[in-house]
Amino acid sequence: MHHAHLLMLAIGATMTFSAAAQDAAAPPPIRVMLRARSGGADRLTPLRYIGGFETKTLLYETLVRRGQDGRIVPGLASRWWIDDDGRTCHFELREGALFHDGKPVTASAVCVHFQRWIGLPEHDWLPVNRYLRGVEVESERVFAVKLEQPYSLLADLCAVNPCAIVGPGARDWEGEFQRPMGTGPFRFLGSFDDCKRWRIARTEPGGPVVDVTFAPRGRDTTPIDALQRGEIDAFVGGWDEDLPGERLDELARDPRFVVQTAPGSSVAYVSFRLSEGPTADVAIRRRIAAAIDRQALIDAVEGARADASTTWAAPSVAFWPRSNTKAGAPRPAEAAAGATPIVLRLAAGRGTGRAARIAEAVKGQLERAGFQVELLARPAARVDSEGEKRPQPGAGGTEGTVRPLDDESGEVRAARNRAVREAAEAADLRIEITHGVPYCPHESLVARFGPVRAKNHDEPRPRTGVDPRLQALVAAAMSTPDEAACIPIYAEIQALMDAEALIVPLYSPRRVALRTAGVDGISLGIDVYRVDLTGLRRVQANTEHR
Repeated sequence: MHHAHLLMLAIGATMTFSAAAQDAAAPPPIRVMLRARSGGADRLTPLRYIGGFETKTLLYETLVRRGQDGRIVPGLASRWWIDDDGRTCHFELREGALFHDGKPVTASAVCVHFQRWIGLPEHDWLPVNRYLRGVEVESERVFAVKLEQPYSLLADLCAVNPCAIVGPGARDWEGEFQRPMGTGPFRFLGSFDDCKRWRIARTEPGGPVVDVTFAPRGRDTTPIDALQRGEIDAFVGGWDEDLPGERLDELARDPRFVVQTAPGSSVAYVSFRLSEGPTADVAIRRRIAAAIDRQALIDAVEGARADASTTWAAPSVAFWPRSNTKAGAPRPAEAAAGATPIVLRLAAGRGTGRAARIAEAVKGQLERAGFQVELLARPAARVDSEGEKRPQPGAGGTEGTVRPLDDESGEVRAARNRAVREAAEAADLRIEITHGVPYCPHESLVARFGPVRAKNHDEPRPRTGVDPRLQALVAAAMSTPDEAACIPIYAEIQALMDAEALIVPLYSPRRVALRTAGVDGISLGIDVYRVDLTGLRRVQANTEHR
């Protein structure tokens, strides 16, 4: 027994040494920073709104997604068909699809995931949630989604939360979420540093191990500073990434680093108060549109890292109907018409972010065209320090200890957004930014111009301050299940926007990724919530000749 025990200890020591030697021989993980609200691995699920959409696209798949031209293409579902009445959509799952634990993706597993979220009010930002009536298994790989009325279901299912599919192996036998598990290109290995760093690896053999860290959303230099200090190997921006242009220019001149850009899909635009004031007059809106110099805005606000846009959807969304509007220089003669200056009140989001800087530049252009422009006071970008420490109310009206309120708490973000909306209601003009693919073009259109279906109200009601003709066209697109059939409606929408100057599209910010010269293989598509690291690799850096 004694000799056997010593032998086992020796074997154990050898195995431990071999594993340690193997780990030492393996290349270190590639360190990638993303923008996200950080949180524990127990919350990294599409049914929780934390951890970052960009992170989740590495681990989870939606049934459908948007391709490089913006059209809906297969995802976890390889094909689909819609019944003639438009109330049932059938999905066939990709043959051979496996969850990260090796178990097959079945229609039953997908239906169980759907049953965990459909109808819950926290998901009502996804308009189809109000119309879903259930899911039914039809075969091992085919299931059906039932709707109370015809609806553009596929556009909503491109979203990450909550439409990305979580595998049954993510939960224990009591149904409690235990670990991230999907069908995405990366699988979850573990979390470190009090869940501030997550380790993932390619599901296909041969890919690198990646450590993911997080930077809070907002205009700051955290990713650039971390890259220059050697704390990360790469950073990939998501929606509305807003790094200072002068710092990007500095980084691009340094042979140790690479600044990578690609067309984005969100659009900054000017919207109007149509119900009253000077902008209720289409002639005034046309004068405002004529005064805009898009390229000057791009140079001033983005350091030339943007693409001029004259349509609701960005130029990268290739299937969206084009506009007759030209993106050239303003027309001085028309802009200078009118002896009495018209006073315009302009709202610009919050803090010092992109919308605020666009507003300052637009103000200058309109003033040169003869308008008087008043910038309305902007709500604060963050809550004060006292608010950050205030605890949430607990059960029975007492002060709770579950989770203190901070700037990322849902209550704080909702209050901040309400303040922005209230400020915008008093404005003649507003600077707004669409959410980009996969929400653009359809979901952003519905959210901004579609009818409102308020809580505890079964029937949608008209949205205040939206041209009724535009609202009717958006409602028609919402009730059209087939995307191809929506395209003529989109053409009518764009034509109406042009004819009545209902908005003034400005530009689409470009996507950005930063990396050291020692890594490569980051792909930037038009889906601003999707991070493609499948080609990520280490390379032999040449810092002298790039």
